[in-house]
Amino acid sequence: MAKLIYSAITSLDGYVADEDGNFSWSAPDQEVHSFVNDLERPIGTYLYGRRMYEVMAYWEIADASAADQAMREYAAIWRTAEKVVYSRTLETTPPPERASSETSTPTRSGS
Repeated sequence: MAKLIYSAITSLDGYVADEDGNFSWSAPDQEVHSFVNDLERPIGTYLYGRRMYEVMAYWEIADASAADQAMREYAAIWRTAEKVVYSRTLETTPPPERASSETSTPTRSGS
């Protein structure tokens, strides 16, 4: 049986991004980023809402040459994981992601 691990980044008011869509308040330093990488490395599938997916899609295009080692590692971890996106408005996502309306059952895509 698979193990379900739930993890979230939120501010005290329950939001991830501010009113402008920015979430730089949660930017980790090198040590914290390395710790997060170790936690997320074994994760095979991420479940996202549209807005969080749009924030995290940065890692699809992150400039690896300008990023530090921990950021490059996280970009690789994120790119290889399967993503299931729940949205009524998102029409397409790059493979191996899968968009799903909230009224249907998501379909797993291969990575």
